[in-house]
Amino acid sequence: MNTNRIAVSLTVLLLAVAPSLYAARCSNASLHGTYGYSSQGFASVTPDISPALFLPQAQTGLITFDGRGNHSGTYTLNSTDPAGGVARGTFTGTYAVNSDCTATAEVLIDVGGSLHADTVVLSPTEFVSISTDAGNSIIYSGKKIGDPRER
Repeated sequence: MNTNRIAVSLTVLLLAVAPSLYAARCSNASLHGTYGYSSQGFASVTPDISPALFLPQAQTGLITFDGRGNHSGTYTLNSTDPAGGVARGTFTGTYAVNSDCTATAEVLIDVGGSLHADTVVLSPTEFVSISTDAGNSIIYSGKKIGDPRER
């Protein structure tokens, strides 16, 4: 009888502690260093650019996270924009990683404007994001690059 009580008590204790252990595993420091990223999706545009009011686009670049909530990077964007289609530039911004490994980010683009995304930190070497701005549907994925010993 005492063995059953001990087993039940231990199980309850482990179930109570396990979510706390998981919840404590992510922070801004979970994203640190330079990551290569790519994206695909659709961006909203005005009717003079496309009567469909969106354009497909793909993007690649580098993003460096400082581990304290700031990031910067470079990008190359390709779309079916009749004005040219390819753009290159830089960006800066901020991010906030929650203890459950979800995050939010704001990106300030060198040509003006800002973008927002919700992110999941899959590991210290990989993340995925989705744009949260109205009219855009863009998925991003990134992997840490550099010295393999840092991964």
